[in-house]
Amino acid sequence: MRELAITILSSLLFFLILLFAFIGFQNNTKRLPFYHYPSGLIVNIGEENRAHWGNSVLREDLESFESISDFSGIDSIRLHIKNSQGIVYEEDFKLTTLRKTDVLGVFFSDLFLAFFSLAIAVYFYYSTRDALIFGFFLNFGLIILSNVFVLTFKNSIFLFILTLYLGSFLQYHLIYRLRGKEINSKWLLPQVLISFIMAMIASQEKYDMILIERIVLVAHAITVLFGSINIIANIYEIVRSKPQEEALLKRLVLVFSIFLYVALPISILFFDGYPWLFVQRSLIIVTYLLFILSFFYGTYRYTFVPSLVIFTPSIVTLILVLIILGTYIGTIFILDFIIPIRYLKDRWVFNLIYLFLVTAYLIPLKLRVKELFDYWFFEQNPKLSEGINKITALLSSPLSMRKTILTINRTVKDTVNVSNIIILIPGDQFASTDLRNIDFVRISPQSEIWNYFTSTDRVTVTSHLEYGIGLRETLYNFLKGLHVQLAFPAYDSSSNKKNIQAMILIGEKLDKKYFSIGELKFINEVVKISGMLLENYSLLEDEIQKRKIVRDIQTASIVDNTLRLILPSEVKGIDYGYISKPAVGISGDYLDIIPISQTKMIVLLGDVAGHGLGTGFLVSAIKGIVREQLRNGTSLEGLFREINSFFRARYKGNEFMTLLGGIFDSNENIFKYVNAGHLSLIEMRADGQIKLHSKTQRVLGILETDYHAQELKLLPGTKLFLYSDGITEAFSERDEIFGEETLIEFLHFNAEKTVKEIPTLLETKMTNFRGNREQSDDITFIGLSFTPN
Repeated sequence: MRELAITILSSLLFFLILLFAFIGFQNNTKRLPFYHYPSGLIVNIGEENRAHWGNSVLREDLESFESISDFSGIDSIRLHIKNSQGIVYEEDFKLTTLRKTDVLGVFFSDLFLAFFSLAIAVYFYYSTRDALIFGFFLNFGLIILSNVFVLTFKNSIFLFILTLYLGSFLQYHLIYRLRGKEINSKWLLPQVLISFIMAMIASQEKYDMILIERIVLVAHAITVLFGSINIIANIYEIVRSKPQEEALLKRLVLVFSIFLYVALPISILFFDGYPWLFVQRSLIIVTYLLFILSFFYGTYRYTFVPSLVIFTPSIVTLILVLIILGTYIGTIFILDFIIPIRYLKDRWVFNLIYLFLVTAYLIPLKLRVKELFDYWFFEQNPKLSEGINKITALLSSPLSMRKTILTINRTVKDTVNVSNIIILIPGDQFASTDLRNIDFVRISPQSEIWNYFTSTDRVTVTSHLEYGIGLRETLYNFLKGLHVQLAFPAYDSSSNKKNIQAMILIGEKLDKKYFSIGELKFINEVVKISGMLLENYSLLEDEIQKRKIVRDIQTASIVDNTLRLILPSEVKGIDYGYISKPAVGISGDYLDIIPISQTKMIVLLGDVAGHGLGTGFLVSAIKGIVREQLRNGTSLEGLFREINSFFRARYKGNEFMTLLGGIFDSNENIFKYVNAGHLSLIEMRADGQIKLHSKTQRVLGILETDYHAQELKLLPGTKLFLYSDGITEAFSERDEIFGEETLIEFLHFNAEKTVKEIPTLLETKMTNFRGNREQSDDITFIGLSFTPN
């Protein structure tokens, strides 16, 4: 109802603006008693001039009449008329005075047709966002409107020619659209330019009647050409696709509507206006009105499904309006003609009593009408009632989610005889549930298709999208590929807002018929039940996830004891300080400090992809491998090769790790290290100079690799820093990244601090940098200082 009101009001407003804009500029003046085009062609308006319909006033006489500026002493004029056989005859015509309001009376049917076309255009755009068909009917309405002003005031030649050419070119685009094809829009700009140029020529040369007549004939020729191609293309589609029953009828009606549209141009081009210019003008009006209605019927499927059938309150409202109006008119008739009652014949008394009765009984009447509606269209059908009872019983049955969904789908398919039922859900819903072998389809919650559904709070009909481009074309291809005819939104009833948690996609009818009102009511009830079940399963999954988290926390305490860094005994000439702060309880960063001798120590800092309990177990395994290999005397290079082999053998390339590790030797004054895809090693000398060592080798876990160590000669007072990407990739509340440059500036500023002080200061700086933003990744940092023995 809201769509219908918007359509009518917007069309009426636009129509009135155009009407008064044109009429408001005109003055009362004398004119010929018949209506004609600038070419002199007399149109079939006015019974008193029937003998002259389709004939033409000679150009010389028109030019002479148009040149008269003062009609004060002229009451009649002699004109030469040429008939369809080319015979010229003379006749005196008495002039009439044209008033502004005369236009409304003489051309009422034309103006109504223009308004109706505008209303159809707005309805198409509002309900389907179909810009092409909107433009086609808008242009058609303007053709009729400008034609009226050309006949009456001779001052809208530009608009008439412009819309006439645009209408002929829009037929070209309809060739594609009406067969569900992509529109070749690259020709739109030259078509608009051609239309504009032809309109400009006609406007500048409006007194050259032969030229204007030829311009109009070219426009009609283009209309006939593209219209004929359109008819042939649609007939070919009928033969090729072989539609059945109502689908075939709609296709044939569509072809018929296109033929009606080009019928008048064909008669003008090939039959000198016969029969259209020699019969009652009402026939033209009826023809084009029939064209609009047949085009609407032929291009639309389930036209009123979203706005009327599914939401039965709209139908109930219409029935109530009819009951109230019928009761009022019937009562007035009885009181006035059958049972005359003196007191109630006074209208204000009767209106007051009737208004009181309607107010008192409107709600009970509405409920009763709804009950009757549901009873006749739904409850009276035993198949539909049995199906809904079977599905309702599932709400209290102790069945699994898989079993319940399969049962509902099977019941719906058997009850309404459809090909398939699909439940479309966003990808983050039921994330941990195995939905294989159930009619579920996941879709990205950020996709344009899902965004379309969430922004549209009504049923989507696939066939409504058939003649569309852009998002509507994408959506049509998506639903058509799934063999879906209707898409119902299933809402989350626990929220005050209408949040769509799933779309219930209903397949096409196997018998190729359209859904009855009762079947649509049944599907609507099933969608409500499905929404309740999905909501219950969502709550159940949340509870399961909470219990898993509790169990993981308990397990995490055990893992944490395994992963906790065991501080080594002091190594001569080496001092260190570190921080290790996980993002979600268990760190995916690997930090290990292991003394090898009194003057040697190995330091390892790595980052396993991900974070959480799973990576915690992996870090624990790496820690065990490292200590086992060191006990066996494995070299630093061999240690990296062993870890790489572990990843490749166990995870087949699905898990990987970056690792920077090296051996400090305070006797040799060197740091021998290997960098397997990790961040740069930072060296800061005693004078505060900082150098980045960025050379890396392949990440662990990808391919078999022969790792080679690098040696770094250490000077007294040198500090080395190793860190994970949780440091450099931290974000502030304003989405600013901490970055490597900020880290280097921080180290420069604190160059005089010891390596035991720097980690604590860095943690404070990062906490202040993040503000209220949560830590998003594991943070690990270690600083080491070297003093030679």
